[in-house]
Amino acid sequence: MKTKRAANRRNRREMILEKAMEVFAKNGSQGSTIADIAKAAGIAQGTVYVYFESKEDLLNECMQEIIGPEIEEIIARTKDIEDTMERLFEFFNEHINLVESKPFIARLLTMENRQNENFYSQWPNFNPLKRYLDYVEELANDAIKDGRIRPLDTKTFAYMIVGVMDLAMAQWLTTSQSLDMSQMADSIRDIIRYGTLKKD
Repeated sequence: MKTKRAANRRNRREMILEKAMEVFAKNGSQGSTIADIAKAAGIAQGTVYVYFESKEDLLNECMQEIIGPEIEEIIARTKDIEDTMERLFEFFNEHINLVESKPFIARLLTMENRQNENFYSQWPNFNPLKRYLDYVEELANDAIKDGRIRPLDTKTFAYMIVGVMDLAMAQWLTTSQSLDMSQMADSIRDIIRYGTLKKD
């Protein structure tokens, strides 16, 4: 009986987190209330407080328990690709798959740090873009060691890749214009592989 009760409690907590993610993604955390989340979850407002102390606590848990693992899973799925540049390209593709399959996660990732100026000061240990930057910089350093790319400033390279990824995701989510993310990934792959200089 206790096991069943614990499972039900765990399931309800996860359901609240999922609905909170959708509400935060739609309205931004600053434009969302506990009442909004309770309504989306189909429960009483007081029930939310049984599981979470505040809206800020709920947002933090959304980041740590849902978005954090998604990012780590993307990295884990690409880590065994032997060729460093192919690993980078596949990382980009995996991120696009996340954006397209779970747009509410992508929306929260992209928009929250733009709309909430206190985002990173509130959660200094959670910075998804920095996690991406560190990973791409590590890949670039490995690619140089492997002789796959010429020596270059790997930090700048990482900012270039992640910056394009972040901006493309924001455009895809916020504009009415269609943006073929897969085609963009192929174009980025081509530019990285062959550069921009015209061949003689």
